[in-house]
Amino acid sequence: MTFKLVDQGPGDPSDICNSQDKQLYKPVKIDWQVPIELDKAEGISFPDEYLEPGYLYALVRNHGNALVRDRIVYIGITNNLHRRFQNHPKVDEIRKARGSTGLSIGKIDFGSYRTAKGKGEGNKLAIEELEHILIWTLWKDLWNEKKWFTLPGMGTHRGRAWDITNVGHKFSGRMPERIVYPWIVIKPRRNRTVKA
Repeated sequence: MTFKLVDQGPGDPSDICNSQDKQLYKPVKIDWQVPIELDKAEGISFPDEYLEPGYLYALVRNHGNALVRDRIVYIGITNNLHRRFQNHPKVDEIRKARGSTGLSIGKIDFGSYRTAKGKGEGNKLAIEELEHILIWTLWKDLWNEKKWFTLPGMGTHRGRAWDITNVGHKFSGRMPERIVYPWIVIKPRRNRTVKA
């Protein structure tokens, strides 16, 4: 089945504004770090640079028989990396599997988007939305068990429009460079208005 994007007018989502002439799609940049390899049995510790709150993280797997490298198998969020990884059954299950498991931290830059900056509920909800969008974008190989049953931004809290740019580690090309959410795709019909 072939879909195409609906023509929204401007050439780029950053040009689309609301009625107050403010950018409709909130720009956000996620800087993914090179994955650090996780030991199969030991506890996980982090450098002091990761003590600030508000992170996305991605677990990647590599093993000798794999056809692709840097397979992203889990997307998560946390406001405290040390506490999150003290008891994380899914992460423990993944790192016990054959092959190596790496952890990449995604540092989030909300730019001038004020309601998502700093600590507090606005920050938490914004980060949860980004996690949900990434889970829906990368769903094929993920071991995640939650956030499958509703669209991003369709839960209890109203969602926002995001223009997400992923920089830093590229996960061998598996992490999209840019994600625009939401957008409309259509399956066009044959155009019968053109004269022969």
